[in-house]
Amino acid sequence: LGEFQAISGVPGVTDEAIQFAILGTGPANPLGYCLLECYADGVEAYFEWRNSIGGVHGRQLEAREVDDELGNTQVRMLELTVADDVFGIFAAPLIPVGFQEANAAGTPLYSTAPSAPAGVGFDNVFIANTWCGDCPSTYTVHQAQLAGATKVASLGFGVSQASKDCVAYTTDTFNTYGPAVGMEFAYANDALAYGLPNGLGPEVTAMKDLGVDFITTCIDQNSVLLLIQELRRQGMNDTVVVLPQGYGDTKFITDNADLLEGNTLALIFRPFEADIAGTGIETFLDWMEQGGYEVTDNALYAWMGAELAVKALVAAGPQFDRASMIAAANQITDFTAGGITAPVDWSVQHTAPTPEDPITNAGPYDCMAYVVIRGGTVELAADPSTPWYCFDPTDQEWHDAEEMNFE
Repeated sequence: LGEFQAISGVPGVTDEAIQFAILGTGPANPLGYCLLECYADGVEAYFEWRNSIGGVHGRQLEAREVDDELGNTQVRMLELTVADDVFGIFAAPLIPVGFQEANAAGTPLYSTAPSAPAGVGFDNVFIANTWCGDCPSTYTVHQAQLAGATKVASLGFGVSQASKDCVAYTTDTFNTYGPAVGMEFAYANDALAYGLPNGLGPEVTAMKDLGVDFITTCIDQNSVLLLIQELRRQGMNDTVVVLPQGYGDTKFITDNADLLEGNTLALIFRPFEADIAGTGIETFLDWMEQGGYEVTDNALYAWMGAELAVKALVAAGPQFDRASMIAAANQITDFTAGGITAPVDWSVQHTAPTPEDPITNAGPYDCMAYVVIRGGTVELAADPSTPWYCFDPTDQEWHDAEEMNFE
């Protein structure tokens, strides 16, 4: 991966190593799920793989963890952008702030899909899923279509603007494309109390009376479990719920197998149940196992970011610096991380599409993979050789999905 040449004056770079920071929310995460630790696992596993074959430009890849302690994300980000011992930043904060400061400092930054809105417009921020949060989504309706849905609902928290926006986006999506496939958007509630202290009895009763058979969720993982329990209590056993996360978390799926039965997840990356031989997923799973790391979606986001960082470093050449690495990354028009994700065109996808212009900054395809929980295991919705359902982003009318594969 490249060749060694002596360079000086580049933050975080010595003759022996290229130093990165991993900034994220640790034990202070009030939502309970693993952020910093799991994201760091993915970075470390990737670096161990690359270092085993000589590193990049004759240097080892190194990373140190920095806990933002939930409330200090922006302060820690500012500290890292001016540090002489940090070349780039991998970020998994619960509250994604400080991206503008990283951009002003010219620091390459890689983050998770939920942080995508905070990175829009910055050519140094790389998140492999920059989407239009206000545009109707064909693949969201397609997921419901595969489940045989006829009446759809969406639930969100009143204290979170992102959650409320998610409900609004879902409402618009099904009102736009639902009629084309015989689907009605029947119920929305974006004012749930966080933690659901009063349960969900009245809300589920309302959905039952309306005949809802498919629920998209803009709430956390624990709240979804409470929702499914209430659905079961009221006899709505066949109602399909879209889970917000949990893929790759074998313990979560097996521990809650009965509740999760028949429910579904949408993934931006190649499911492990697809054909993975020769892909980045195979390498990811191999090195996660070798390092004794936990396989999670956050670890996979980190792995994809690290793959892009290395690809850009090599393309920048042996006399690299932050600016040349960022410029090299932004010339990559078909990034898939070795078939892990659908192609990303970094020459245009730092800016999200908008309802007024959904085409100019769209990727080559709008794609999603779907899995369903069955018997405490995960089943792939598509053929293993073509795991993605994709739509042409230039066609804003409803049209059938195409099953695709990327390498």
